[in-house]
Formats: sequence, structure tokens, C-alpha cells
Amino acid sequence: MAIPGKLERARLLAIHMKRFIACLAAVVIQTACLGVDNFGAYWDKGFVDPALEGSWKKVGLIGQPINDTPGPDMWRFTKDGTSYGLQGINPIDPSSSPDEIAQAQADNDARIPARSLRVGEYLLLMQFESGANRQGWMERYEVEGDTLREYWSENSTAVDYVLDRRPMPRNITKNTGEGRFVVIHTFDDEVFQVLGELGDKARYWRLNCEYRKIQ
Repeated sequence: MAIPGKLERARLLAIHMKRFIACLAAVVIQTACLGVDNFGAYWDKGFVDPALEGSWKKVGLIGQPINDTPGPDMWRFTKDGTSYGLQGINPIDPSSSPDEIAQAQADNDARIPARSLRVGEYLLLMQFESGANRQGWMERYEVEGDTLREYWSENSTAVDYVLDRRPMPRNITKNTGEGRFVVIHTFDDEVFQVLGELGDKARYWRLNCEYRKIQ
């Protein structure tokens, strides 16, 4: 995979900031995807999960208006060497200004490197921003038939677990400042162990959205 130039890195960072804002908005309901300051050696331990390849259409959750469910209208996973190129695709309003349409199309076309990481009995999707620090985001997922389920961290209980753990982990902890959510500094063996202890238990993960495979 080619190393992105400065302009491309800036564009990818802007896209990630949009996703980050969506994650922060979810703090109100105490769920969010997991931000990672540095994936470290664990990015190289990720793999391409063949179950993800293709396009997935958002179907939301039963009893919840689809427009109130965070996430793009469609996820598209395209294999690119040892990673997926991950696109979050949304409809483009033809009544928008030419500049807005061009920006929306650029956002839809952007591909973020993504790899899967198995932690015990469950899978995390690592989404890699750019730069030497390998900064990015993670969320738990599972694929069953033609259904892709996306889970976000149940922050209140996850933070309690991390803070009560002894010895207290160094690189996975509570945020500083407003809100109450888990942050990961450097993804190391201790972080991997803590995430393994959380397992796929419902008290630590909330189903955020479902997608249906369309191709």
C-alpha cells in the first residue's frame, strides 16, 4: 500500500475527525468506538478477514429509526494487499452546491486501511489513520451469514472494570476531561490482555448497528 502524501493525509484525517465527532456524540448514551493513540506492533498482527469483503448496506436496529443510528449508509471493504481499503459511503444530495457534492464524493471515495484483530473469542476492526504513530479507531464486530454487526464499547462499565483492575493498566484507562470513556494510548500486550478479559460480554459492548451484505 502506498504511503499517503501530505494532502492525502490531511484529507484522511478530516474524515477520521468526522467519525471521531460521531463517536463523541455517542458518549451521551455512554457508548463509543475505541480511540487508539498508537497501534504499535499490534497493527502488524492484524489480518484480512475474508468474511468482510464486499459492500454492506445499513439496516439499523429493530425499533430504532435508521437515521438515528450512527454510521454510514454503506460500508465497503476492498482488499488492498495485507489490509482492506475501507470506505464509509453516504448518499449525495443532488441539490447541494457543486463544492459540497465534490467533497461528499471525495469522502465516499476515500479508503482507510483496516485490519481485523482476534482477541480471545471475538474480533476487533482496527482502522488506521496515518503517520508514524499508527493512530486510529477500533470497534468490535461479528459476521453471521449476510449480517454484519457493529458493537461499540459500553463505556461506563468498561471504565469501571479498567479502573478497578489490579495492577491498573498503564496504556488503557479513562479519558481526562469531559465525559467518561475508555482511551488506549499504546496498544501493547497488557491492553490486549485487558480487552481479552472484557470478552464479548454484553455489559461491556452494545450493539450499535447492523448491516446487510449486498454484494
